[in-house]
Amino acid sequence: MRSRLFLALAAAIAVGIAPATASPAPPGVRKLHVEAGAVHATVGASGKQVRLTLDPELQRAAERLLARSGAPEGAIVASDVRTGRILVWASRGDRDYVATPLAPSASLFKIVTAAALLEGRKVNIATPVCYTGGMSAITAADLEGRGATCTVFGEALGRSINGVFARLAGRHLTADDLRNKARDLGFDGEVPIDIPVAPSTANIPAGGLGFARAAAGFWSGRLSPLGALFAMQTIANDGERVRLSLLAPPGAQDREDAGAVTPRSTDGRGLRTDVARTLRSMLEITTRRGTCAKAFRKPDGTRALGTMPVAAKTGTLVGGSPSRMFSWFASFAPSDRPEIAVSVMLANDIAWRTKANLVGRELLEIYFGRRRPGPVARRR
Repeated sequence: MRSRLFLALAAAIAVGIAPATASPAPPGVRKLHVEAGAVHATVGASGKQVRLTLDPELQRAAERLLARSGAPEGAIVASDVRTGRILVWASRGDRDYVATPLAPSASLFKIVTAAALLEGRKVNIATPVCYTGGMSAITAADLEGRGATCTVFGEALGRSINGVFARLAGRHLTADDLRNKARDLGFDGEVPIDIPVAPSTANIPAGGLGFARAAAGFWSGRLSPLGALFAMQTIANDGERVRLSLLAPPGAQDREDAGAVTPRSTDGRGLRTDVARTLRSMLEITTRRGTCAKAFRKPDGTRALGTMPVAAKTGTLVGGSPSRMFSWFASFAPSDRPEIAVSVMLANDIAWRTKANLVGRELLEIYFGRRRPGPVARRR
């Protein structure tokens, strides 16, 4: 099976790997062997095999979902929330898009803005906010006056209300506030992982309309799916920055061993505990009555994943060259006792087949369906 794992994997685990060249599979990583109980990468001219932390069954499922999506470029990455062990690293396209900051962060950046507002104690979930417009863009007029529509801040993230984040950021935050929180959450710079990865970037204008647009998620930088995963994992861990790991620990022989012996290593805090828990409750709205509530309903009207609470954020933005419809889904579940974090990015043609929220939901269903036979995760 061909692999598009990031070329730095080889550099991190072997000496004398061939330098980078243009090719569908990055130099150094020649093949990904997905077996019944383990996943190995073949690296270098010697054909050395290195054991990875990936879950073979879930990896195969993710690759099938990406192929079925029809997106020219895309990626799925998933982790064990508690340990940071990478369970899925799947990419579609001409390079490894798990660790490539190809797509604009879009409305996922609202997580950064919400976190900065909460950490600065500028708002709480009951803070009333009135706004105007902002459905598909932010204009100068959207920032003026009282606003015709009112809500509370606790609803704004799950419903991805652009006008709320543009207005509140303009009133209470600076560009440095957003840059600092973007670094804490993996939206800017490298994420802590045991291989070198490309950094995501957050481009925040100093003020004015450009600042307001960036705070709402309009072209505020380029984010890798790995960066989005790290943000969700940090929230799921009550604000702790748990290091990610792709290289299996010594002695791990199969999927179960890798899970048992992967150590938990932290890299400081990205959020206060109370802020992380508030964000968790706000992100649950996304799948209940927010931007992907429809995706979490099956054709017969029943809820996907039963009564399991799922925290998530979606994002959609059209642009780039060639023109793409970028679609994001970043999540963790169950949100009350997190086990798995999932990040999906699809760079669709303008005429698209599916969106990232449906792909992410299906991967969660596969993960929890195999662990809990029968109706999926009907938690109380």
